[in-house]
Amino acid sequence: MRQYVEQKQQVGDAILLFRMGDFYETFYEDAKLASRVLGIALTSRSKGDNPIPLAGIPHHALEPYLAKLVKAGHRVAISEQVEDPRTAKGVVKRAVVRVVTAGTLTDEALLDEQTDNVLAALYVQGGEVGIAEVELASGRFRVFEPLRGGVVDELVRLRPAELLLSGEAVGGTTSEDLAAKMADEVRSLCETSITRRSEHTFARFNAEQTLRAHFEVGSLAGFGFEEMDVSLCAAGALLAYLQETQKTSLDHVQKLVRRFTGGYLGLDCHTWRSLEIERTLRGGDRRGSLLAAMDRTVHPLGARTLRQWVSTPLVDTAEIEVRQQGIAELVDVVEMRRELRRALRELADVERIAARVALGRASPRDLGALSRTLQHLPAMRGLVAEASAPILHRTGEALGGTEALADLLVRAIREDAPITIREGGIIAAGYHEELDRLRSIRQDGQSWLASYQKDQSERTQIPSLKVGFNRVFGYYLEVSNVHRERVPADYVRKQTIKNAERYITDELKQHESEVLSAEDRANDLEYRLFEEVRIGVAREMALLQRIAGAVGVLDVLAGLAELAVERRYVRPEVVEEPGLRIVDGRHPVLDQILGEEFVPNDISLGRQGGRVLIITGPNMAGKSTYIRQVALLVVMAQTGSFVPAGSMRFSLADRVFARVGASDEITRGQSTFMVEMSEAANILNNATERSLVVLDEIGRGTSTFDGLSLAWAITEHLANRIKCRTLVATHYHEMTELEELLEGVRNYNVAVREWKGADGKEDTLVFLHKIVPGGADRSYGVHVARLAGIPRTVVQRSQIILEELQKGFARESHTTRIAGARTRPDEQLLLFEDPAETVAKRLMQLDPDETTPLDALRLLKEMRDTLGG
Repeated sequence: MRQYVEQKQQVGDAILLFRMGDFYETFYEDAKLASRVLGIALTSRSKGDNPIPLAGIPHHALEPYLAKLVKAGHRVAISEQVEDPRTAKGVVKRAVVRVVTAGTLTDEALLDEQTDNVLAALYVQGGEVGIAEVELASGRFRVFEPLRGGVVDELVRLRPAELLLSGEAVGGTTSEDLAAKMADEVRSLCETSITRRSEHTFARFNAEQTLRAHFEVGSLAGFGFEEMDVSLCAAGALLAYLQETQKTSLDHVQKLVRRFTGGYLGLDCHTWRSLEIERTLRGGDRRGSLLAAMDRTVHPLGARTLRQWVSTPLVDTAEIEVRQQGIAELVDVVEMRRELRRALRELADVERIAARVALGRASPRDLGALSRTLQHLPAMRGLVAEASAPILHRTGEALGGTEALADLLVRAIREDAPITIREGGIIAAGYHEELDRLRSIRQDGQSWLASYQKDQSERTQIPSLKVGFNRVFGYYLEVSNVHRERVPADYVRKQTIKNAERYITDELKQHESEVLSAEDRANDLEYRLFEEVRIGVAREMALLQRIAGAVGVLDVLAGLAELAVERRYVRPEVVEEPGLRIVDGRHPVLDQILGEEFVPNDISLGRQGGRVLIITGPNMAGKSTYIRQVALLVVMAQTGSFVPAGSMRFSLADRVFARVGASDEITRGQSTFMVEMSEAANILNNATERSLVVLDEIGRGTSTFDGLSLAWAITEHLANRIKCRTLVATHYHEMTELEELLEGVRNYNVAVREWKGADGKEDTLVFLHKIVPGGADRSYGVHVARLAGIPRTVVQRSQIILEELQKGFARESHTTRIAGARTRPDEQLLLFEDPAETVAKRLMQLDPDETTPLDALRLLKEMRDTLGG
């Protein structure tokens, strides 16, 4: 218990799993917590006046229980027995061998094979924000350029399992408060675990010393870093955290890479969620997302690589075309694609095995799987050796150089190697002479026992005599009570059981000593040999990481080629002239769900087709689907993928913005409309002429006139000042007037067909889901309500009210007045209140019968001044 208390003080708020024999035990408050989270029995260690709460789990069932604790948001420290209980003097020594947290998982059973398990750090200082990320299960270690904005966007794209912050949870500095605010937003969006770390681990001097010591360099200039910045401070804190929690070598973390945000397509966190790139808005599932629709990989490395590609689409035409060439060749050469995918299915997860090897946690089964994988690589390399696409040829070459390592593993590790490392059965026969000799003693010992049993049975004339073994007193001879009188004098009785007696002899005990000694020595030797092999594999870490990268790329390319063939995708053409032209485009997710029922649509954005498209039409007709579809196809194309369309020709976007859907963020004190305006502000402040913007029902979260005025002004700003490619889906039919007022604005609507009933009124409405030129003058909301199941009496009443309202509001009522304000790129144009409307309201409030001539003259002058003279 003294050991336990001392170690509990070391690990702080982590739950301590304390190894005692065949169990991991927890005590005190940890036991109560473990019992509640894991659903295990809570008992006590002593029954006196102060019983100690106790809860335990079997050591062989650690992984599932560990997964539950981490998933529940807890850090878990694991204390192991570090000496053999058989030779220990006094209490067996124990030590905390690692601390498991959400961001430091490496065990296969705890990880999602399709997703990277990222540990990130966030550090704010002097107006700059530093982000660093490491994936312990692969060894990838990267820092971002110091940021002054878009921090949450980048973290949401990373989706870290755990995020480190500096300082205390409350009462921090302004920088710490800002970091905490950003971290809270990431936690709400990504379910990220937040861990506070001491400020000194982020300090520049300490962080630099940590990084230099790990990489064994005198300067970080070799990695391209001339001086320390906030991102490198975050990286140093990350590394210190890993050293503290893993308590072992981190040799697989071999380099530090700078990641530049301008090197890939910008996707802010709202766009990432609105377009459902990785998870759906409803339910947060991967199924139904763009990533799931694109994923035809057959290997976990490919699935993780695809996620990295989709989260960072390219902005360089040459890089996109390199990927396209690889996909195109695999589309055309069917046999290469088929055989490559078949070979990929046979490979183990090299990346994660390599990480476990470096951390000293690889099992014999891991090395056996690695051995089989390395044996498959030469054939895989041969499949792409003659490929004409540079990316295929280059990636195939990266699979080479494995002969020596493959030979070592084939010679050393048995094909049926177990998962345990202390019970033998690991090392292949013929690898080590002394091990073979010890094994022969053990094997010959079984033959000796069979012979001895036969001899003793004949000697004593007891046909049922048999040799047995148990852990209490080893080998024995068992004689039934029927033959007890025939037992020789040299037999020594050891145990009485029902209907039989058990005996030992000097000869049997001597053999036992030889056999058990040989078995123990063989197991110890196998463990040492296994560790030697593991260290030899660890020396080839760079090779293994190179192979892992190549396997991931080949799987993604082959998967995207398979998708292109399966769904009839085409290769998009990248051009310099600004624009976007898609013929028969299809939504990548709905196309797979609806198949032939999905209606394809065209789009033309640019000089001829207009920069801004205003799309009107009924609810449920497909406006939102259409604008999301366009954005998703651009993301896919800049990933390097083929796209679901008849053809696509486009210029690269630097950023994609999507303001789609509405959601209250009550926990952050923001209403639907506030969220909507915040996102709109982000677009207006950050979009450039090369951006693609899609807006769905902008302004609908407030009153009609406020919403219309904002939607009008925002669209006007995008068309006149930013001049980016924009799609606006709206129910404000007054917006269609912008086509006549602004250059580059075009109206489109979603076609519908109506059938009139016998009374001459619309009876049936059919959505054709086809985008056609021109604006719609109706939203058909009442029809949609009927389709949704609103009671007929309510629908009929709403139709009557609608007709009365339409009579009372002539179409001229406010559209013409807005147009009369001369929609133009004018710095003085007011956003919320037209001066003419102010004067009109004043006139309507005036009572002529109560107004004197002098008052009338004064009011006339005020109104003239309001109108600007």
